[in-house]
Amino acid sequence: MNQKILIVDDHKVFCESLKMVLEAHKFYVVNVIDGELALKHLKSGDFDIVITDVEMPKMNGFDFIKEIKAIENELPKIPKYIILTSYSKIKVFKQFYNLGIHAYLSKNVSQLELINVIKKVLKNEKYFEKSIYDEYISSDTNSNQVEFTKRELDVLHLILDEKTTNEIAEKLQISPFTVEGHRKNLMQKTNSKNVVGLIKYAMLNNK
Repeated sequence: MNQKILIVDDHKVFCESLKMVLEAHKFYVVNVIDGELALKHLKSGDFDIVITDVEMPKMNGFDFIKEIKAIENELPKIPKYIILTSYSKIKVFKQFYNLGIHAYLSKNVSQLELINVIKKVLKNEKYFEKSIYDEYISSDTNSNQVEFTKRELDVLHLILDEKTTNEIAEKLQISPFTVEGHRKNLMQKTNSKNVVGLIKYAMLNNK
């Protein structure tokens, strides 16, 4: 069965061209123009990779991936994320990097390089465009501080209060699956192996 890729970008000509390239390499491809439509497809389809831009109508790429991350446990398959954009600002890259994306590429990337990156990502490898990743590593923005969403902080504080998953879900009026999604993101961002590590991080960083 061909691996499935969801492209999220409001530039229709670009999307159609990209779709033709990927289909020529035997990928099954679906194009959508915004994050809201993409979420509907992800809830009903088992996509291997999501390729998204940064600026889009209704929901930008950052908020879109945050939404997916929060409901990953409810999806038929958890996809891997590739950012394909014209944005090269370090601040933008940092936001996506902290979300746990698998690749960040310029839209000027060659077809061959894009296909190679997709193959790497499917093997669970990561790839970040060298120029922006080098800048990220050497810049002051690469600090020990981790950015959390408001809802992630809500979940973290309730974990510190020794609340169970079901109690957190009831308190925040979200599903237990969504709570587990936030917990997973918290552990990933803090490099914690378990809840004990997460609690230690919170204590050391005054969260």
